[in-house]
Amino acid sequence: MACDRARRAGALLLVLLLGGCVSYQPRPLAQAPRWSPLPAAAPGRALPRLDLKQAVALALHDNPDYRAALLDARISTLQLRAAGLLPDPQLSASADHPGTPGYSRAWGLGLSADVSWLLTRGATLDAARAQRTATLLNLAWRGWALAQGTATDFIDAWSAQQRCALLQRQVDTERTRAAAFSRALQRRDVTLENAAANLVTLAAAESQLASAEQARAAARARLDADLNLPPDARYTLRAPSVLALPDAHQLDAALAALPRTRPDLLALAAAAQARDAEFRAAVLAQFPALSVGITRASDTSRVHSTGIGISLSLPVFGGAQARARIAGATRDRAVAEYQARLDGADRAARALAAQLRLLVAQRAQLVGHLPQLRELAANADRAFAGGNLSGTAWAGVQQNLIARELERLYLDATLAKGQVALAALLGHVPPGAAALSTATSSNPAEVPIP
Repeated sequence: MACDRARRAGALLLVLLLGGCVSYQPRPLAQAPRWSPLPAAAPGRALPRLDLKQAVALALHDNPDYRAALLDARISTLQLRAAGLLPDPQLSASADHPGTPGYSRAWGLGLSADVSWLLTRGATLDAARAQRTATLLNLAWRGWALAQGTATDFIDAWSAQQRCALLQRQVDTERTRAAAFSRALQRRDVTLENAAANLVTLAAAESQLASAEQARAAARARLDADLNLPPDARYTLRAPSVLALPDAHQLDAALAALPRTRPDLLALAAAAQARDAEFRAAVLAQFPALSVGITRASDTSRVHSTGIGISLSLPVFGGAQARARIAGATRDRAVAEYQARLDGADRAARALAAQLRLLVAQRAQLVGHLPQLRELAANADRAFAGGNLSGTAWAGVQQNLIARELERLYLDATLAKGQVALAALLGHVPPGAAALSTATSSNPAEVPIP
């Protein structure tokens, strides 16, 4: 009977020890890339023309690096649960077999637990909650950064595409002029030196077009990587819209709201709260660690005893105080980092807004001249076709228009990328990233993570 009870007790103890254990299973790694499906309207149909919002939404849904980073949310949740668990009790057992006849075997059982966690558990949980909030907000900010980067790559790809089209026009113009020079040379209307100079100009235009084609391929490759599309994906891009810049009042209002709107600032604030809770826990941990245990024993004379044991650490070497000072300095650093990020965001936003206003004025002045240049180029086309204008004069008019169109394209792309960057600096949700809107300060832990 005693043996049965012992076996049952042993089985129960084994279940208690192993019942909550995590099992292991191997996780094989992928042997081939996994591309996202092409953004087709339907199987077999032509791909749509992507706009900036669609591209950003696809990146947030399919970008593999971002999806891998989202696992940090699960890790932080598990860490929060682990922080709230009670410390495991300690079970001790001993047995002595006397070598002298007439004495029985002595044994002892003890069960003890650390009760000092009662002092620090609240602060430890506060630190874990704040750290989880910081993790979620950092993930949201990473999503904003991905949205901004995808928008920038989209604008670069679109701009490179338009630039190639304009440079192709320039090459066609030079080829037309080269053909005219060739005919004039045969008639001996121009010198060989002038014809050779024209060929040099044509070669330079073709070289410029080749460089632009390489830049377009590189920009398209970056955008494909953002969207997790295969390198041979084919789709067209819509022109990004130009948004209005905020005025001085709107800029001041947005900057004043930065601590409540930008996920990175909210994350740094939560991290500072976590460091503050860790400092509070370290201060409480300066009190001596206390463990309480119950023992049951029998000596070699078969005298049974029951007792209570208490162990107390003696903080005579200052280790706990040193850890508390380190935690306090770490909190100070987190507060300083938050202030530096806030100052930098304000300074960068104001500087970028001022630069964009200058670009807007420059673009407006250029766009005002383009209709006249286009009309002049159209008149030159008609005069050249009728034989009333030389090839050199006609090409000069066309190249002047193309140069101004390239300048306008550069300003458009620079303004579009600057507006995307300014929106991120001001804490505005990037286009297509509505799912990443952060929660208000009333409950920042409820940050939606797609």
